[in-house]
Amino acid sequence: MRYLVLVFFIFLSSSAALAEEKTSFVYDSHGKRDPFWSLVSPSGAVITYDKNLRHGDLSLEGVIYDPKGKSLAIINGKVFKIGSQIAGYTLFKVEESRVFLTKDSKEFVLELRKGR
Repeated sequence: MRYLVLVFFIFLSSSAALAEEKTSFVYDSHGKRDPFWSLVSPSGAVITYDKNLRHGDLSLEGVIYDPKGKSLAIINGKVFKIGSQIAGYTLFKVEESRVFLTKDSKEFVLELRKGR
């Protein structure tokens, strides 16, 4: 009987330790709006967080390349064509593994990550 209680206690304590390890979850928004952020300001205006994105907040997730100029880019989970506006940036060139954006007369390059 003592051994059964001891085995049960060891099982119970090890399962609790495993449960604690599983709760260390880190939320990755993948460039989407945090669901806990407010959609409306206290004055009633709609809040758009995309306008405040920085170059480092943009992630190139895929490219559909067309050498004839009808290429598409998947940035932060949305599809864009050349000339599209992305959080204040303008997509002006798409290559096979990178895209070029402009904002305030400055150029920015987003590259596909290897191994994803």
